[in-house]
This record gives sequence, C-alpha cells and structure tokens, in this order.
Amino acid sequence: MIRKIKSYMEQNNMLTKGDRIVVGVSGGADSICLLHVLKRLSIEYELYLFVVHINHGIRGEEADRDESFVQSTCLREGLQYRSFTVDVPELATREGLSEEEAGRKVRYEAFYEVCKEQQCNKIAIAHNRNDNAETVLFHLFRGAGIRGLSGIEPKRILRLESGEATLIRPLLGISRTEIEEYLNSEEISYLTDSTNLSDDYSRNKIRNRILTYATREINTQSIGNITEAAASLREIEDYLNSNLIRRYDELVKVESQTYRLAVMDFMAEHRVIQKGILRMILEALAGAARDLEAKHVEAVLTLLRKQVGKQVNLPYGITAERGYDDIIIYQNNRVQEEDGLQSSVLPIKIMIPGRTELAFAGKYLETELIDYKNSCPIPKSSCAKWFDYDKIENAVEIRTRREGDYLQINTFGGRKKLKDYFIDHKIPHKARDNQLLITDGSHVMWIPGAGERMSEKYKVDAATSKVLLIKLFGMEVNNDDES
Repeated sequence: MIRKIKSYMEQNNMLTKGDRIVVGVSGGADSICLLHVLKRLSIEYELYLFVVHINHGIRGEEADRDESFVQSTCLREGLQYRSFTVDVPELATREGLSEEEAGRKVRYEAFYEVCKEQQCNKIAIAHNRNDNAETVLFHLFRGAGIRGLSGIEPKRILRLESGEATLIRPLLGISRTEIEEYLNSEEISYLTDSTNLSDDYSRNKIRNRILTYATREINTQSIGNITEAAASLREIEDYLNSNLIRRYDELVKVESQTYRLAVMDFMAEHRVIQKGILRMILEALAGAARDLEAKHVEAVLTLLRKQVGKQVNLPYGITAERGYDDIIIYQNNRVQEEDGLQSSVLPIKIMIPGRTELAFAGKYLETELIDYKNSCPIPKSSCAKWFDYDKIENAVEIRTRREGDYLQINTFGGRKKLKDYFIDHKIPHKARDNQLLITDGSHVMWIPGAGERMSEKYKVDAATSKVLLIKLFGMEVNNDDES
C-alpha cells in the first residue's frame, strides 16, 4: 500500500525533497496511517515532520485519551509534537457556526500557526476516498454545482486570514477499509472516535447509513464509482474555468472596483458562462466564496430583462444595478469613495453606554453594557456586535485608519496589519481612507460595512462577565425591487 500512496502523491506532485510538513494527527486510523507513511518516506524525501493534535473539548476523557496516545506515539517515533485544546462547542455558539464548521476553523488555524512557527511549507491531512464520497453526497444533498460535486482536491493552497500554505491529502486515493487492513497487518495501533459511530452529524449519517447501504445493497464499488465521477467532474470544471477566464477577460470591464458587463454581448453567451462570470465578479468583490450562493447569481441575471435603475442587494455589501446598456456591480463603499468622509472631525470617543452621533457620515452609534451569562446566545448581525468589555484597554473610538493599526485574526493571538487586511480583501485605495473603524488604541475592534470583520481578541467566550453591545445605524442601502 505504501507504493500505491507514493504513486498517488507523485501523480499529484505532493512532495519535493526537503519539504517541511505539519501533519494533523487525531489518533484515528486515517491520521496514524498518514503519519506512518510520511515517516517511511521521510528518509527518501528528506522530510521534516511536525505533528499537531487538536483536542476539541467535546468528548471529555476520550479526548484526553486521544491526546495522550498521539503524544506517546510521537515520543516513540522521535517526532516533534504540539497539542491545542479549544472549546469548540463554545466557539460554535459564539460565532453562530455548526460544531463541524467551528472544528474545521480551529484545526486549520492551528495547522497554519505551527506551519509559520516551524517554517514549514506544507500541511498534510488524512482525508481518504470514503471521505471524498461522503463530501460529494453531502454537497449534492445540500444543493451544489460542479465545484461542490467534484469532491475533495488532492492538493490545494489553503488560504486563511493569517496567511497561506500548501495543503496535501496523500490518502485520498485509498479507502478506509484499505487503511485499516494495512494498519492491522503491520500491527500498528490506532484509536476509534466514538462520535464517528453516532448519527449526530450529517456526514456520519451519510457514512453510516447511506454509503453502507449503497455498498451492501446496490454496488460494492459504490464509493470508488462516486469518487471517479467526482474526478471526471473536476476535469470538466477545469475545462470550463479555462473558457470562463478567456470570456471574462473579453467581456468584463473593471474600473475602480466597479465591474461592467455589456448587456447585449453578455446575453449572447451560454448561461453556464454567464453564471460563471458573475460568480467570479462576486467573489472578487467579496474576497470570499462563503455566503455567495446560486440564488445570488440568479438574482443578478434577472436584471438583464429589467428596466434601468433596478438594483439587487447581495452579501458583503455588494450591489448589482441595471444601467442603460450594461450591468454594473460594485460594493456599497463606492459611495464613500465618491463622497468622502470628513476625517478632520475624527476620531470621536464613543459614549458607553449611550448614543454617539456621526452626522458627517449620516450614521449613529448606540451602546449598552450587558451582564453576560455563558448560555446566552449571541445574535448574528452585520450592524451590531458583542464585545468582551473587560478586554478593552483604552477609550473606544470611531475613526479612520492610522499607521500601526492591526487586528487579531485567530484564536491563538495572531495579528494582521490593517493595511494587509485591506489588500487581502481587495478594498480599493480610496475606500481604505474612508473606512470607519471601531478601535481600542491601535487595535481595530471592528471593521463595519464592506469587508466586515471583528477582532478575535474581543469575542465573547466562557470567561466573559460583561458585554459591550455596539449598534451602528445607517449602514444599509435599501432599494425597492420588483417582486
């Protein structure tokens, strides 16, 4: 099996000599197999391996057992090791995420943090062929296009707020059964996560019920057939993308972060090309793909047959507007670019509690202090944020940017300069000077509006006793549209 995995890695250009790799190890069969394989290949490829384990704070004594097992494995193999313990359920509640999403966020932030500290260039995780089939079905049931149905990528660039690294999945070409048979034949110990046996999560239901039934009752090769179909769809997607890029360059006019599409030329394109181009524009403006759905692309397409002046409001403060001969797509901060802010009246000290008028910008702030109980749910809103009041060190102000401004961008204390954040999120130069910020000294607590972001430092957690609630009014642009 080592030869099979090595061949798959070579086919997907996963390893080069001298790679420094962070290896995510949970203690289960998949990750122990991954660690064993990379250790076997480390001499040939001159690899440096650093193991990272995440205790998600979910399974109590069993999670502690897993952590001890991984630590003893690393000591026995002479590998460097680091463990992170994070209360994932609390994080999920605080950020309005599922436990699966919160766990994924924590894992990748921890992997990258160690990657940076240890000067590593790659992160290896243990997804296998079964995981790939589960992902395809999961996306299919939720409603996905070709991208979602093309499954898990063997190798990709992992982009986080704190930076990027190459992510590799060496086991993606083999099944879970092959992994367990190999470990048993080599008498290599591993642990079983009891949560994998339950049906509490959607993916577990797909794994334990749907795929098990399909393999037993329909076709023993079901998992392999699903992943082969996904690979074919990935090839189709690659072909479409090459055509999309060519037509995008020919059809899209960009000026000061405003995107224009000539209606007649655009309508002559196949609908697949139209949708692909619109998604590229929306992702470029948003700086992300999350929260951008097929319905948002469809909403923009409706403007092709509407009268001049009709608008569609989209996530990330994006507006699409029907012009005379074109569709115009931009973020709402374009208004700020044109009008400008009277920055001479800034900064303004925010009244706590109370109301702070921002007459120059047509906005106002309201604040209140709330005694917080750990079980209290935190509402999700782009115009209101909850801050841990006791973590604030200076007078809270609203102002525009200054030299030295920064945010904390992950739960491990990592920082990013505000300038770099603006660049990463493609905020236009003029908009950067006009962007309102809620600050604690040089620490940016909250960037409201387009490119919206709250610093990790001030997020409410289990230790919070008092919350500062800040509401910013006058941020949204509402336009009537045809029903």
